[in-house]
Amino acid sequence: MSRLFKNILLCAVALIVGLGTSHAAPTLTGSLFYSVNSDKAFYRQGDVENLWVTLKNTTGSTFTGSVNATITGRGVQVGGIISASVTGLKNNATASVRLSIPTVWNGNYRGYYVQLAAVSGATTVDTAAAALDQSSDWTTYPRQCWGTNTWTSWGGAAPVNAETPEESVSGFNAWHCNNLQMYGQLYRWHQPYYPGAFYTNGNGEVQSQNLIERYLETARRYRMGTLAYVPMYAVNSDAVQPNFLNDGSGTQLAWGAFTSACGSACKLSDVYGFPGGAPADTTTIGVMDPTNAQWKTYWAQQVGLWLQRYRFDGVFIDTYGTFNGTVYNNAGTYIPWDNAYSGFMNTVQATVNVPMVLNPASPWNEQDLAQNTHEAYHFVERWDHSDDISNYGVFWTRAQQVWGWANRKPNSIGLDWDMGINKNLNSNTSCTTNGGQNVCYFNLSGMLYMEAAMFSSGAHHAWLADGNRFISNDDFPVARMLSATPETIAAEYDYQTFDVAYEKLLRNNISASTSAAPSITSGATGSATAGAGSVYLLNTMRSGLNILHLLNYQQLNATQFSDVSDPDANYPAPTVTGALGIKMYVTSGTLGNLYMASPDINHGAPQQLTYTTGSDSSGSYIMFTVPSLKYWDMVWLEVGIVSSDYAAP
Repeated sequence: MSRLFKNILLCAVALIVGLGTSHAAPTLTGSLFYSVNSDKAFYRQGDVENLWVTLKNTTGSTFTGSVNATITGRGVQVGGIISASVTGLKNNATASVRLSIPTVWNGNYRGYYVQLAAVSGATTVDTAAAALDQSSDWTTYPRQCWGTNTWTSWGGAAPVNAETPEESVSGFNAWHCNNLQMYGQLYRWHQPYYPGAFYTNGNGEVQSQNLIERYLETARRYRMGTLAYVPMYAVNSDAVQPNFLNDGSGTQLAWGAFTSACGSACKLSDVYGFPGGAPADTTTIGVMDPTNAQWKTYWAQQVGLWLQRYRFDGVFIDTYGTFNGTVYNNAGTYIPWDNAYSGFMNTVQATVNVPMVLNPASPWNEQDLAQNTHEAYHFVERWDHSDDISNYGVFWTRAQQVWGWANRKPNSIGLDWDMGINKNLNSNTSCTTNGGQNVCYFNLSGMLYMEAAMFSSGAHHAWLADGNRFISNDDFPVARMLSATPETIAAEYDYQTFDVAYEKLLRNNISASTSAAPSITSGATGSATAGAGSVYLLNTMRSGLNILHLLNYQQLNATQFSDVSDPDANYPAPTVTGALGIKMYVTSGTLGNLYMASPDINHGAPQQLTYTTGSDSSGSYIMFTVPSLKYWDMVWLEVGIVSSDYAAP
């Protein structure tokens, strides 16, 4: 076995004492481990990987011992234990240690799990986890988060956020974000760049060029990509004065999308306004025709100026969802939407020449986008509607569709999906999110049902904004959102860490298993079809590995199972099972070791399982037992691993 990590012992006294807690890194809830961060969002060949582990002693006594790191790849330990010593850390005191991990390159696009243990003598006092992403880019495993903290005044939209750009980006890095959608920095929807040091956007928020520059520079130091947010067809209309016809931008009425076939007689009041098609002379946002050649030329020129000024790495193109053929162009005919997304993106990308992501904001025209463009990765604002994500099992259906449409080689296209949760509670007038007096919190169980379904399907969940804020609306990071408890933060950190540590088992060239369906032989009711009241057995595979996900929906009723957003924040937590007997059919090849891991158990640490073999009329199978199931267990079996691109961890 080739060695990824040199067997070294790093003996370092705690480096920082009395560390403040103003940064936004996710804080953990153990008796010693407080937060974990790295010095890069992903690592390339030849890098030294540095982990910064912050301890906060709440054990009730002075701690003297060591912080030990054990690294595994797909369950196999790599190298020896890496250790840093801590001496005399008093109760309620804080300290930080650095773990430096030299790497040997064993192949691109691999995640590694780091099990952290605080040990005193022979006693393990506390445990936590970290993850390392060894990749040559940020697009194969996209982990997008929203960068918004560049305003000197938020207008009436938000509370004061005291974080600096440096603190915000450091926090994102601790959450494993590797690219940032720089949301809302544009001056106008149709005129993103403004030359002044400060400017007020259409929402009344005051932007600072210096804060934007600091934000982007810090992201570069962490090796994060940065995407400038620009709508595909939005212009500032009458509710923002001067409107797009009178602000000197050069935007033309003839480029508009109209609510009737008025042709050359069209007026501003005929322009489709957002939301809902209200007249553009009464709304903030008017809509342009994305198939209009002059609009595409203008858009590319404006975005080019913005990119030149700030050196964003790429562009995030937003849309507002379905138009259903009811919008007209300046010739009085329906705008042809079938290839509107791909036509727009291919044209402007040829001019601007940077990576681009386009959000179709629904499955509408999603196939056109995935099949006929070269997206940096596939981002979509998923909806908890019957035509998109109608239940927890549909996440996997959507992933297979996109991978098939895009047909990327040698790596499948990366998936990053935007979806809010607990939306009815978020809009409740008693909550501070809606001007009330009560601090309302995310429902942890609803959150983890969604995370388990999305991550096991191969997608990252894009829903984190500055300051440990998650979206509790449909799709974007407004200021007032539900609060997260310490337990929620710690659990979400373990899920995000799990997604990175096992990324090659979850997100790279995964397909549905070709074997017969697995089953649960004892301990619970299971099904290869996702449904309320049972355990879903999602059976997948990749080169050299058979993979099985167990997702627990036993405590959900049919109505809850069919709305993945947990709108009222009341979905029940699953009852933890006892041991489950599993029968899993396998593909042909030499069988090797069997492993399992769960973000719900020991922070995602892997464990090896034993199994027996057999065969019947449906094929060859193995029989084994998983110790328990809460939300999500993942099991993987080596099958012909020596010839796999994942052969050596």
